[in-house]
Amino acid sequence: MAALLRTFRARALTGAALIGLAGMGAVPALAQDAAADTGGLEEIVVTAQHRQERLQDVPIAVSAVTASALRESGVDTTRDLPQIIPSVQFTRSGPSGLFFVRGVGTTNAAAGEEGANAVYVDGVYMADLGQTINYFNNIERVEVLKGPQGTLFGRNATGGLVHVITREPGDETVLDLDFGYANYQTVSARAYVAGKIADGLSADLAVTRYHQNEGWGRNLTRGDKNFFQDYSGIRSKIVAQPSDRIKLILSGDYLENRDNPVGWRIADGTIGTGLSRGPGVAGTPAGAVVADDHDTTSNDLALTKQRIYGGSFTGEFDLGFATLTSVSAYRNTRTNSDFDVDGGPISLIRIQFLSGMKSFQQEVRLASSGSGPLQWQLGGFYLNTKANNTSFFSGGAFGAARGQDVRAKLDSNSYAAFGEATYAITPTTKLTGGIRYTEDRRSFDASQFTILANGTALPGGTVTNPSGQPLTAPGVQRTKLKYNQVTWRVALRQELAQDVSVYASANRGFKSGSYSLQNPLNDPYLPQTIMAYEIGFKSELFDRRLRLNLAAFHYDIDDYQIRSAAAANPGSSLVLNAATVKVDGVELEFEAKPTDQLRLFGGATWLNSRYGKFGGAGQNFQAPIVYPVIAGQTAAATCPAALRGTRNPGVVPAGGVWTGGYVTCFGDASGNKVSNAPDFAASFGATYTVPLGGERELRLTGLYAFNSGYYFEPDNRAQQDEYHLVNASIEYRSSEHLGIELWGRNLGNTDYAAQKITTATGMTQSNGAPRTYGATVKYNF
Repeated sequence: MAALLRTFRARALTGAALIGLAGMGAVPALAQDAAADTGGLEEIVVTAQHRQERLQDVPIAVSAVTASALRESGVDTTRDLPQIIPSVQFTRSGPSGLFFVRGVGTTNAAAGEEGANAVYVDGVYMADLGQTINYFNNIERVEVLKGPQGTLFGRNATGGLVHVITREPGDETVLDLDFGYANYQTVSARAYVAGKIADGLSADLAVTRYHQNEGWGRNLTRGDKNFFQDYSGIRSKIVAQPSDRIKLILSGDYLENRDNPVGWRIADGTIGTGLSRGPGVAGTPAGAVVADDHDTTSNDLALTKQRIYGGSFTGEFDLGFATLTSVSAYRNTRTNSDFDVDGGPISLIRIQFLSGMKSFQQEVRLASSGSGPLQWQLGGFYLNTKANNTSFFSGGAFGAARGQDVRAKLDSNSYAAFGEATYAITPTTKLTGGIRYTEDRRSFDASQFTILANGTALPGGTVTNPSGQPLTAPGVQRTKLKYNQVTWRVALRQELAQDVSVYASANRGFKSGSYSLQNPLNDPYLPQTIMAYEIGFKSELFDRRLRLNLAAFHYDIDDYQIRSAAAANPGSSLVLNAATVKVDGVELEFEAKPTDQLRLFGGATWLNSRYGKFGGAGQNFQAPIVYPVIAGQTAAATCPAALRGTRNPGVVPAGGVWTGGYVTCFGDASGNKVSNAPDFAASFGATYTVPLGGERELRLTGLYAFNSGYYFEPDNRAQQDEYHLVNASIEYRSSEHLGIELWGRNLGNTDYAAQKITTATGMTQSNGAPRTYGATVKYNF
């Protein structure tokens, strides 16, 4: 602990001094009347510390995006957040959504997995990764908290937290309608209605419908469409205020989704079964078909069906000296998916699975009232989840057998107690400290069997991890796990002038270990912990015409959890722990309003995220490194024992002929880049409003996003190069109630991979959205 404090003190004080000097240099230009209505930027209030505060007063790096900013930028779902928040990356893996914040996240999307970045909706934790994909309709704002939130939001928030806050009905009647039509025969409709029912009682209803009839691409083998979606969702909220001291909120939501979100195809520049993606690849057969960006040659249709629903009850009680808040919630997810993982026309690896998760959570918080120098919060949190997964793996990769049958159940109970306090040492100096104790208990019951052609079931799979935890019986795993951890946070905030401040913080975060429900016979993966140091500068300048925030950070992560394709079951994956990960970064965010008609916004994030130690001599876990299968060369020759402890990349040797597919070796990936962590990402946007007289106006918006590229796996073989995205829209308002918008996204039709995976049969990829464009009619009352 002493060493950590010394490290933090040296980094924080040095950085704070530099940022403080820079901030003081800007102080003379600040003379402004805070109460004056200058027509500057809209004030943003956030709940990053479970209480309402100005964005600029929170000693945490927070990106808060309002509903209007989301609409103007063409961002209408959580998967598009990276286009407007550069420190965030998002990838879709089957029915699951995976967030990465500042390069920290999880690549494992199997049933029962929870992300390293927590996702909340109205204070309710989304325990299942399928619940992280949210279509924005009745949104008030989205808050992205960066860095571990180990105290107030302690559940697995080692990298950060995405909090979606929906609108709350009041006494006024509100009606928002929009109807859109876009290319790919896409029809969308959204409706939001809210209003007063009786004195002290109000309610709302939000309905979303999205239907894409034509796919982004084609399945050239089957003649079907590829990449399509059909989504229906409904959400409602009832708010009762029987007195000035009591507020009760009942919420519920239900959605159904049927889509082909990951239309796997053979990756660019690689070889699958008789097809290649790119000229000049060794071993490409004559007459090979090269598909378009969103086409596939898979012999099976990839299809996911989801049903997600849940409800919550929140009570807020003013006790005078403090406010008592209780949040109770139930969530249920059911998923049926079918994937052709190899992406080619021959049946090699097909996965069919039926999975689900039920969760119940209860949180109670007591927060101080008043405006004294000491503000405090105490609370407790309980979460129960029941996850299940039934999978069948089949195809030619299993030889004469019909395939592998996997069945797994994981019951988890998490208990936590936490507290946080902020003390104003002086009117301009505030010290915050928090602590949380978390205990996770898991019960695991699973089996894995090889199904022979005659229907006989044989125990399948082997224990892959080095500790070799014994099985309950051949092919059967029944066991219990228990992990506990103390996490904490310390932050110091100093106001340098009105609306200018600096802060320094140290946070410790924790994500529990568990089992993989797709590879149940492997050992459990260990918990990961993070120690984060950060310094920041927040400012509002020039009569609130410019909001400029800066942050620099360093992370030390132990036992980082990563997914690997090096599993005994073809097409599945296991989860390993990299010994250490190091992250250094700097980020900038700004919003400016030079004139009443022009708003500028953007940001940039620079990252150096790498494996400090992963594999090599003396390490428990060796890094998986894939090597091309070479004609006439055995697996033993491809993976010589001498490779262990080296970082030699997998290449085709001179004179060798790559026949397709890969062999997974184990070696040293220390120093390699961490998955989904681009070195540099940035975005810049502008909105210009042209008054046309009366209530008429024209609004022009453009958004540009750049990503320097990233790797998908620890061996740094599967890669996405740098890419650029451009969105734009033109909205004409004939009155304050009626408007029509013409919009376009990815106008350059940039081809980029949202995900790549490597299996024994080859490398496959799934691409992001192509150019889309359309028109939307809007009515607001």
